Amino acid sequence: MYDFYLAWQHLRAHPVQSTIPVLVMALSIALSITVLALGDAVRRGIIEASDPFGVLVIGPKGDGQQLVLNTILLQGLPLGTIPHTIYDTLAADPRVRLAVPLATGDNLGSAPVIGTNLSFFELRSDLNAPPAFQLDQGAYFDQDFEAVLGSRAANLLGLKIGDTFQTAHGFEEGLESDMHDEVYQVVGILQPSDTPYDTAVYITLNSIWDVHQPVAGADSPFAVGDAGESNRLTSVLVQPVGFAEQNQLWQEFYVSSEAQAVFPGQELGALFDLLRQGEQILGIVGYLVLAIATLTVFLSMYGTTIHRQREIAIMRSVGGGRESVFRIILFETVALTLLGALLGRVLGYAIAWLIATLFSQQFTIPMTVHFLAQIEPILWLVTLSLGLLAGALPAALAYQVDVAQTLADI
Repeated sequence: MYDFYLAWQHLRAHPVQSTIPVLVMALSIALSITVLALGDAVRRGIIEASDPFGVLVIGPKGDGQQLVLNTILLQGLPLGTIPHTIYDTLAADPRVRLAVPLATGDNLGSAPVIGTNLSFFELRSDLNAPPAFQLDQGAYFDQDFEAVLGSRAANLLGLKIGDTFQTAHGFEEGLESDMHDEVYQVVGILQPSDTPYDTAVYITLNSIWDVHQPVAGADSPFAVGDAGESNRLTSVLVQPVGFAEQNQLWQEFYVSSEAQAVFPGQELGALFDLLRQGEQILGIVGYLVLAIATLTVFLSMYGTTIHRQREIAIMRSVGGGRESVFRIILFETVALTLLGALLGRVLGYAIAWLIATLFSQQFTIPMTVHFLAQIEPILWLVTLSLGLLAGALPAALAYQVDVAQTLADI
C-alpha cells in the first residue's frame, strides 16, 4: 500500500506528464464504447420499433428490405402499390388473425400521412399484450376527413383536438401548389408508442383516395408509392393465426405476380449483418487507436523512468528494495491506464447517448443507450493487461538501476 501511495503522489506531482497519457487512453476507450453502445442501441431500437407490426408485410414486388424499412420504420420511398383486393382477400382469410391496410402519399409538415382503418389500432406485439397504439386524448376516426395524430406528430405540428389542417402531396414538405384543398379535423391524439409511427398522421383510406382523384382531362399526378385513384395500397400488415398459416401465406405470395410477402425479422436480420460489418471495421480502428494509446503510456513512463534514475537511486540508498521500485513504476502505469479507461467510459457513453438522441429525433427510431454489462469485464481486463504490458519495461529499467554508479554521477 505504501508503494501505491508513493506512485500516486508522484503522478499528482507531475500533472502534465500524467494527464496526456490518461487523455489518450480515455479517447481510445471512448471510441470503442461509443461504437459498441451505438450498435447495441440501434439493434434494440429497430427490434422494439418493429415489434407490433405483424409477422408478414405484403407489398409490391421488389426489394424486400426496402419494403420493410418503408412500411415499419417509415424510411425511404414505397416500392409502388398493390390492389386493394389483396387486403380484402387477406381480411376474409381464416388463416389471418389481423390484416391492416396502409396507403401513403401525402405529408403534413413532413409528418407522413397514412391512410388505414381501425384495424391499425389493434396491432400488438403478442396476443397477451395491450394494443401498441392507444388513445391519449379524443377518439379514433369514424368518418372521412377526420385524423388521429401520433404523439410526436402532435407536438411537432402544434395541433390539438378540434384543430384543422390540409395535407400536401408527396413525402416531404413541398411547394404551396402541392397542397390539397380538403380540410381534415383532429379528433384524437395517441399515446407514445416508441415507434416511428409516433410521427405519423392517421386518416381513413377513403380520405387519402378521395384527395388523389385526378381532375377530368388532366394527367395523373401520382408518383411511385401513391395510393392513387384506383383504390390501391402501398402495403398490408398481416398477423397470421399460427406458424403453419404464415408459411402457407408466404408460399402463396412467393409465386404471385401481384405482390410479395416478406418476414420483417429476416429482412432486419440482413440489415443487422450490415451493421455488424460496420462495427467490425470501426472495431479494427479502435484496436489501432488502443495500441497507440498503450504506446503513448509506455513512452511516457519510459521517459519518466529515465529522468528519475537519480531519484530511484536515492530511494534505494535509504532502504528501498528493487521490488518496491518495480512495484511503484508498475502501479503508476496501471493507475494511468485505469484512469484513462474510467474517463473513456464516461466520454464513450455520453457521446453514444448524444448521438443516439440526435439519431432518434432525425430518423424516428427509438434508441436507448444501455450499459454494456456483458462486455465491461472484458474491456476492463484488456485495459489492465495493456497497463501491465506498458509498464513492464519501465519497471524493469527501474529495477536494474545501478545505485553506486548513479549516485557517483551526481
